Amino acid sequence: MGIVVENFIGLSAPRFLGKLFSSLQNVREIRLAKCSPLPLLQARFNLTAAERGVYERALELRRRTGLCFWDAALLELPFVPDAVRLLDAAMMHVSLRGDEKILSWSEISSGGLERACAEFSQEGEASLTLLSEVVCRDGSIGHLPMLDFHAFKSPANQLLVEAAATRLFPDGSILLDSGESYHAYGTRIISQEDFRRFLGNAMLLAPIVDRPYVAHQLIEGRCALRLTQGGGKSRVPMVVAVLPKS
Repeated sequence: MGIVVENFIGLSAPRFLGKLFSSLQNVREIRLAKCSPLPLLQARFNLTAAERGVYERALELRRRTGLCFWDAALLELPFVPDAVRLLDAAMMHVSLRGDEKILSWSEISSGGLERACAEFSQEGEASLTLLSEVVCRDGSIGHLPMLDFHAFKSPANQLLVEAAATRLFPDGSILLDSGESYHAYGTRIISQEDFRRFLGNAMLLAPIVDRPYVAHQLIEGRCALRLTQGGGKSRVPMVVAVLPKS
């Protein structure tokens, strides 16, 4: 089932998603989870001189090219074999399973998603996230397709992200400004099989799509996107474009 066409531009992620889920009457419940990202690399590891060199060159490559940090770091490793321990750091995964908050469709329809975000107590860079996995009315598990892009915010990059989203979300999508980059949500629930195909297609458009993000979602078996403010330059994501069916 799809959403009734509506202009969401300017709405926050919690408000837009409340309206979206209220229109998806095949959804019985959704899940939220608190996400506390890993500390910075230099806080987790006592970096050697070789590893610190890779770290610093990766930061510079990210600044110049817009690549995500780990893509930049992995490109440096062939030239610094003494820093291969960084592969272990690149593969670290933080699961969100085991601490979900469930919201029913009736709770969402009465403003429950916005209330949950307003009541969330942020600690450090922790944020409240929406999980893609939903329980449908018939008891089956579906997913609301969602993606994190790794294109620094700019008018040109937004056009590029919109072009990518149009190809990855053929039934239409909603694009949000996340502070430094962009998030996107589909407008209908898809099956688990279609969800895996969706993430595979998304990986083909890396690095426009955030490659580590997609990899971690495949490991987790579901996606997550931030609803509240996180760390750094992040903000509560806001809708900036409504993209039609392709």
